[in-house]
Amino acid sequence: MRKIVVLKPHEWLGNSFRAKNFSLAASDLETKIQTAGMQFLAEAPVQVPVASEMVPVPDPRGEYSFKAGYNYALAVEFEDDEAEARFARDSSNEIEGVYSDPAIAPFPIVCPSAAVGGLADVQNQIRILPVHAATHRGAGVRIAVVDTGIDGTQINVAGGLNRAGFPGPGTSPPDHGTMVAFDARIAAPDAMIYDYPLLKSSGGLWVGFLSDAIRIYAELLTLILTLPGPLVVNNSWGMYDRSTDRPVGNPQNYSANPRHPFNLIAGTLVGAGADVFFADGNCGSTCPVSRCGAGDRGPGNSIHGANSHPDLISVAAVTINDDLLGYSSEGPGALFAQKPDLSASSHFFGSAVKGQPDTGTSAACPVAAGIAAALRSKPSARTILPAQMKAALVNSARQPGGTPAGWNAQTGWGIVDAASAYAAV
Repeated sequence: MRKIVVLKPHEWLGNSFRAKNFSLAASDLETKIQTAGMQFLAEAPVQVPVASEMVPVPDPRGEYSFKAGYNYALAVEFEDDEAEARFARDSSNEIEGVYSDPAIAPFPIVCPSAAVGGLADVQNQIRILPVHAATHRGAGVRIAVVDTGIDGTQINVAGGLNRAGFPGPGTSPPDHGTMVAFDARIAAPDAMIYDYPLLKSSGGLWVGFLSDAIRIYAELLTLILTLPGPLVVNNSWGMYDRSTDRPVGNPQNYSANPRHPFNLIAGTLVGAGADVFFADGNCGSTCPVSRCGAGDRGPGNSIHGANSHPDLISVAAVTINDDLLGYSSEGPGALFAQKPDLSASSHFFGSAVKGQPDTGTSAACPVAAGIAAALRSKPSARTILPAQMKAALVNSARQPGGTPAGWNAQTGWGIVDAASAYAAV
């Protein structure tokens, strides 16, 4: 039973966090916190806010700290429910909470199989060419691709995660993350691509855990606070099956719980100035991916957790002909009802990774994120708040022909329109 344990602050936890060294906390965890039937995973603790409105600031040691309350998150393996209950009872004075650590995965191809259009069609649909003609192509803007890693022989990688146990920036084989990076550059070819490998190959599938995502987001917080400037973060992944989560209403729940530590730190990254995009998911009612849980398909059942966070931008998928793709997840969302926010192009022939079309909400999300990066290279848009960028994108979106204006559960506020959003920023 893998869980995320959030502990109250101690200096020894802080030292371990700042040094990114689990061994500095291992002895204290074993003697002061650990109980029978559990084991802390050998990853340094991560500082997380007590509440989502807590804004992080740089500290003198080059990391970050929160202005007000904070705790420390670690991943734990429990033998069984009894071991977890014993830990909660015996270490109650040290615990802020225990939370689910569900499996996460990228949103890959589902159906149909044939590509619909190519790069020129995508550029025309999203109306990015007028923005490029105005010389705004993402220069000076960082796009962090949180995914399976990027093949640096195909995509120029400017930086990213340098941490033991993870592939170095640009050293991954060509796969899902390379496709995502390619699609972000459709709208922002001059942006700097940063590689943050979150998902790892296992048994032919790419998998990860939310505790891993918390560590990546801690790195992103450090990046934006120590090196200020525009940062767009793309996340083409999520939770397919809520059976790996605790039920809604349980305090450990992730899918609909704004106090889950990953939902808190994701909102905090937006508060620090990042534009954070999430694919809305591939569990739409027409042709959901087979990994979607039986109760996790279709309207109101398929956009969970951070993919439905009110401060983040959730992206659905349409073809270059404005047709909704049947795998695209449908709102309302679990954390915020009006999800998805936007729609963008998918199922086109673009990166040609493994000879396949660029598909799923996995492709639509970086197409939209790239537009934000292109807009951020406009001087008047470099320092606007993420909420203002989101408003510009949402308010300028257009619904497909015949679809009433306003929000709907399939396409959100509409298909992203770069030229109209450019005029608004």
